[in-house]
Amino acid sequence: MRKMTIPDILSFEWIMDPALSPDGKQIAFTKTVIDKDDMNYRSQLYLMPSCGSAAPRVIGADKQRNTNPRWSPCGKFLAFLSNRSGSNQIWMLPFAAGGEAVQLTTMRYGAGNLVWSPDGTKIAFVSGMHPNDTLEKMFTPLSSKEREDEAKYKREHGLVVDALRYRSDGQGYLDGRNAHIWVLDVATQKVTQVTSGSYSHQSFTWSPCGEYLAVAANRQEDREATPMGSDLWLFPITGGEPKQLTNTPGPCSNPAWSPDGKYIAFMGHQREHRGGTISRLWVVDAAGGEPRCLTANFDQGFGEVVHTDMTRTAGSSSSLFWLPGSDKVISFSAHHGSTHLYAVGLDGQVAQLTQGDRFVYGWSLSSDAKHMVIGWSDSLVPNEFSMLNLETGEETQLTTNNAWLKEVSLSPAVEFWCKGDEDWDLQGWLVKPVDWEEGKKYPLILTIHGGPANMYGVAFQHTFQVMASAGYYVLYLNPRGGQGYGQDFQLGVITKYGEGDYRDLMKAVDYTLAQHPDIDPLKMGVTGGSYGGFMTNWIIGQTDRFAAAVTDRSISNWVSFFGCSDIGFTFCESQHGDDPLTNFEEMVRISPLTYAKNMVTPLLLVFCEQDYRCPAEQSEQLFVALKKLGKDTKMARYPNSSHNLAVAGFPPLRMDRLEQMMNWFNTKMGV
Repeated sequence: MRKMTIPDILSFEWIMDPALSPDGKQIAFTKTVIDKDDMNYRSQLYLMPSCGSAAPRVIGADKQRNTNPRWSPCGKFLAFLSNRSGSNQIWMLPFAAGGEAVQLTTMRYGAGNLVWSPDGTKIAFVSGMHPNDTLEKMFTPLSSKEREDEAKYKREHGLVVDALRYRSDGQGYLDGRNAHIWVLDVATQKVTQVTSGSYSHQSFTWSPCGEYLAVAANRQEDREATPMGSDLWLFPITGGEPKQLTNTPGPCSNPAWSPDGKYIAFMGHQREHRGGTISRLWVVDAAGGEPRCLTANFDQGFGEVVHTDMTRTAGSSSSLFWLPGSDKVISFSAHHGSTHLYAVGLDGQVAQLTQGDRFVYGWSLSSDAKHMVIGWSDSLVPNEFSMLNLETGEETQLTTNNAWLKEVSLSPAVEFWCKGDEDWDLQGWLVKPVDWEEGKKYPLILTIHGGPANMYGVAFQHTFQVMASAGYYVLYLNPRGGQGYGQDFQLGVITKYGEGDYRDLMKAVDYTLAQHPDIDPLKMGVTGGSYGGFMTNWIIGQTDRFAAAVTDRSISNWVSFFGCSDIGFTFCESQHGDDPLTNFEEMVRISPLTYAKNMVTPLLLVFCEQDYRCPAEQSEQLFVALKKLGKDTKMARYPNSSHNLAVAGFPPLRMDRLEQMMNWFNTKMGV
């Protein structure tokens, strides 16, 4: 059998966003592949029987992007998003009558996040609107001339900014457009605007009667300075002033209206622990009143997932929903490296619905609430669908995706637990070199996740398999600050970056070396992205134990990060309790750049030109400092790429990035 290679990323197929038909007989879903002609991602809709008796078949084979399948409540129609007319619009397939898909919307800036009304006569969706746009303009897509005029204006004029939040990673410089919710009458194709104003609205749910939308939105006057703050608002779909249902200092999202119309469930928290607060499940009376936390006595956060470089598996028609005819809501939660679905009752009782060491990333429920299709991954399986019988717990795998992996030697991730700093329990995983032989010495790469409120776990990682195929042990774990281990654990890094988290990582390395004498302690590398990039920089400023380091989309200087990152002006206070305006000296003390003189580990800095989360200047500062000091360093910078290059970026750049990383480790560690 052959080994995993970097170009194998081109062969993966990602299946996501399963949608079970109301009668439970068919599953519509999205499959994404990389088109090797233009080396970019292509998404198509597929349909398969829920019994698994036939292979999936593509719906409308073309090279356009078709995503987000949503069945009408009667099951006769399938709405979806497609860019086949030039921009993302809502289209619909008439399954009962047969025929071709028809386009339902012609929004100026496209449409997204479509949700059918309970009676199936309407579809609510999100679309942007600029304050200068008239309502009449909104129903005609931008013409080629308008796009050319817009590009010409940008070439010939400066960008004038008066907003605190003026750019966003993945979106670029913001043009003042706000996301609003619109309602489409399917029969007449008439579109009505529901929300308005200089606020953005994304997450919403229909009332059972179909007359209202409950919307999660930040409509605060100081919303730029408090981007984490959001509340639930009640909007009548026929127009009128919204009613505010909650008033909290923290975020709320993913509202779901109970079938009897009495309650609205949502995810959120009160920022009790700044950025280290876990998200819980809440309900509020639809008529108004104080929200009530359902999971106050359940020490797990909701809405949390496993970090993986296979993120294109992510997707579900809903991340929070009610079991029909019951007083229970279903959502997902991360725990000890796995992500599973849980049912939470109004009495606060919690029951786990899915089992096993794996990452459950997508799901859809039958109308009778007896069956559920789930999408899942583990350390050797990128993504599959299974059918779960909720009455018996029996599960049947429906797909055999990425069959080519049967020809590749994969190394399983072996779980372990060890003691971290202050005797905290730490969970980690070790991947052995693919061609491991007794009596040989092997190098090791420690890899650190981002966040810090993120989690490594039992999900497939192409990067780790490439490293193992190149002859490395791969060590990854969840130091304090990550999700999946309760409130105290996630709080453990807040205002304490580079302290307990650093010692946790070093103790895990010591434990691994003690358990595996075949690892060469003189050939250890360290890498990480985002917060993991910060930790990589911090580690090599505190110790010379590592022979090579690769810092990816990192932070080196909290003082400049405050003003240069799209989230810096709130992230510093949220994570450190201070910022350069309140405690300049502390921001300098915890900046890896301060310790550049101590750095002796050869360092490769990887970053993206359009990364507004951990901007290029963060890497440039450290690179220049190390060069000036005569240190062994190099940088690899990538054009037209945002913070997510490593997991969802342009495939050729994604491959080159990993190639540069592996070449650096191989050269510096003599592999």
